Amino acid sequence: MNRMMLIEDEPPILHMIKGMIESSSQGFVVSHTAFNGAKALKMLEDGAKPDLIVTDIRMPVMDGLQFMRELSERGYEIPCIIMSGYSDFNYAREALQQNAWDYLLKPLKEDHLEQALAKASVMLRKRKSKAERAYMKRALQLADDFGEEQPANPGYLHYQLLLIRRGSYRTGAWEDRLSSLGDLYRRWDDDAMEAAISPEWKADPVWWISGWASNERIVVRALMDPQSGAVHREVAESMLATWASHAETDEGAVNMAVSVSVTVERLAVTLRTLREALARETRFGESRVWMQGDMRRPGFVLSSELDQACRSLAHSANYETFEKAMQGWVREWRKEGYGQLEVESLFAAIVRSFQTYWPKEIASTIAAFDANELVSGCRTLDEAVKQFCGYMKEGYASLVKNRPDRSAKDLMEDVRRYLDEHLMEPIGSDELQLVFGYNKTYISNVFSEVFGMPPGKYLSKLRIDKAIVLIFERPELSLRQIAELVGYEDSLYFSKVFKNATGLSPREYKERREKDGHSGGI
Repeated sequence: MNRMMLIEDEPPILHMIKGMIESSSQGFVVSHTAFNGAKALKMLEDGAKPDLIVTDIRMPVMDGLQFMRELSERGYEIPCIIMSGYSDFNYAREALQQNAWDYLLKPLKEDHLEQALAKASVMLRKRKSKAERAYMKRALQLADDFGEEQPANPGYLHYQLLLIRRGSYRTGAWEDRLSSLGDLYRRWDDDAMEAAISPEWKADPVWWISGWASNERIVVRALMDPQSGAVHREVAESMLATWASHAETDEGAVNMAVSVSVTVERLAVTLRTLREALARETRFGESRVWMQGDMRRPGFVLSSELDQACRSLAHSANYETFEKAMQGWVREWRKEGYGQLEVESLFAAIVRSFQTYWPKEIASTIAAFDANELVSGCRTLDEAVKQFCGYMKEGYASLVKNRPDRSAKDLMEDVRRYLDEHLMEPIGSDELQLVFGYNKTYISNVFSEVFGMPPGKYLSKLRIDKAIVLIFERPELSLRQIAELVGYEDSLYFSKVFKNATGLSPREYKERREKDGHSGGI
């Protein structure tokens, strides 16, 4: 039921309109009435909270136009519908310029009023859903600091979370925002996803929220009955099968983690639990459901046999021997059913062993290895192994020395200039490999040697430095506009990267700048 404030200076007309509104099919109740704008403002100041205001224009003491100006100046964001006669058209036009939401001609006709209330009802539902979604994002600790949505607590006692992820688990920024999969995973068909929701969910409020990574979606469902209303495995697997069928064949598997019933205070920690569970349970090319409470797989431990084998391979300096050993290990990994995290742990352990036993000038070629960066861009175990072997082959061939040769430095200068000139574009390691014709691992390692950081971190620093300049030199720009100007489509992610780099969120940094500027500190 939506609450309405009705402002009309003639009591008979006020009561007639009140009756028309409350007899409509749109579910409005006139909770407050006033004979002029001043009385209506006093009601608002005393705590009245209407969802919608319907006001006449010509009234004594304070007319509708002055009332709307006062609303704006005092920070009220309540949509208003204005009423006026034919002779008040100029007033009505001015009211529309004051951001009146709709306009009704007096004397009111029931069908016109019904149409206006129907539009208002749709608008209010969207506002309510948006405000509740903002609250959920804050409860999940996913809210950014841009303040464009005022959160509203839906007021339910129990909720259930579903975390849905396409493809691999990702831990860092480079692979999520810059990999060749980034655009692909952003093409979620949310309508198709929502259509696959189980019919038993239809009666319960549901909010869809983007996850921390671009290939994640979070479903928050209010539970009317926490004992019997929670999703069970059979229902979850049915929904997952439908979602997986909507995924393009090259998008990889779809995985889902389902929580038990939780209170709003437990949403954030529950989301972290689900995300960790999906990371542990991810298998190359398999779609899976994990229910909170399922047994966890034991953590990976590097065997002494593998460590000894790595020591021998490092001393042999023969890549073909290493490649043959990898083929044998992969057969064992398949037999054990190792998933993404286990493979990442194996790759990282192998690299650490080689770093220990290789001479320093050779070990430096694999010093910046990021297992998740390599594996999360692969859809199959074979692809991950192929990428890893290519990475290790660079070390065996000593392509990166302690001091890169001049031609390598020249190449890295070209890479740096390319990043400088394309910072607004989604640049990934695959694109650098395509543009410059060198293995992406080689580019990453040599770039780190020359500039002290890999291309992804350099690009992130470049974007943050540019954002700082824009905050200082272009104060008229909103923070969301600045995020877009430096290549970040996702304002939440931009806020996180900015805070990690500067210690302050973009809004805090802007306010600090403005404060220092006024005091002469800049």
